[in-house]
Amino acid sequence: MQIIKRDGQVVDFDPNKIYQAILKAAQTVYVIDDTWRQNLTNVTKKVVIDLEEAQAEKPTINMIQSLVENRLMDAGYINIAEHYISYRLQRDLERNGYADSIIVHLRFEQIK
Repeated sequence: MQIIKRDGQVVDFDPNKIYQAILKAAQTVYVIDDTWRQNLTNVTKKVVIDLEEAQAEKPTINMIQSLVENRLMDAGYINIAEHYISYRLQRDLERNGYADSIIVHLRFEQIK
């Protein structure tokens, strides 16, 4: 499978990049052990399945990020999702020249 990067470049899909992004977000919140690594691997696998089921010819990075966010939330990893989404938004701001004027930090509250 190939994906479309933000700059329009088409590259081979690498599920490890999803795992590494989720892992980095998780490390900002938790001390990561083997159990966490397995749980995050499972989230990554579910994202890959979601991509395959979507049958998009060439999914975009934004589509993949949305799937990751949804899977993190579905798994109950709200804190990790907050950090993952905040980082992605901050990077988007940096790419568009707003890094000096806006800093992103999200906080989700679960409605009971």
